[in-house]
Amino acid sequence: MSVTVVVRPVWRSFHPKFLANAVAHVRSGGFSVLLFDNGKRKLLLPRGRDGKLTDPALWALLALDVRRWGTARSGPAKGLASVRVRPIDEGIVEEWCDRDARHPRSTARVRLDCLACGACCRDNRVVLEPWDLAAFRRAGRPDLLSRDYVRTSKGKVVLKLDARKRCLHLAPKNLCRIYELRPYNCSVFPVGSEACLAARKDTLGIVD
Repeated sequence: MSVTVVVRPVWRSFHPKFLANAVAHVRSGGFSVLLFDNGKRKLLLPRGRDGKLTDPALWALLALDVRRWGTARSGPAKGLASVRVRPIDEGIVEEWCDRDARHPRSTARVRLDCLACGACCRDNRVVLEPWDLAAFRRAGRPDLLSRDYVRTSKGKVVLKLDARKRCLHLAPKNLCRIYELRPYNCSVFPVGSEACLAARKDTLGIVD
């Protein structure tokens, strides 16, 4: 059974005068975008009890290639993560809000079938960690470290793609030929994250 039911955050934009509503949306599981009169935008995202970003929030920032965030120190949003939206990302964030406008609540239930998709195995950049390389060797598969399957990109060892930009290990019916040895970054890729949803839209034209 490859169908996974995911409860994911819903994106909403709010004018700052409705900050209380934006905060309530986040505390109910959603993600808020504050849209200021000067056109600037700020994200309000949830944090866990340990003070760290929740996994969906972290992956949303990774989808924007943002790796630093602040914390609202006072007011209704106190304790929430606060992130300024870079001009280059404004269109993406607006698109997420438009996409989610049809969802009435702060979260949405989405059914995703990985074997009917495989979008994350296409046009990607999977970095192999040192322990992945060691696992290939321990399993008696040093061939997986050859130039047939890997290349170097920006000083990292990454999986090669074929001429159609598909992972070389992607088999028919979206099965993985090395599933038991799949890289760590493949195994932790979260179903229903913004990276997942973007891959589905960009590769398959599916909007969830």
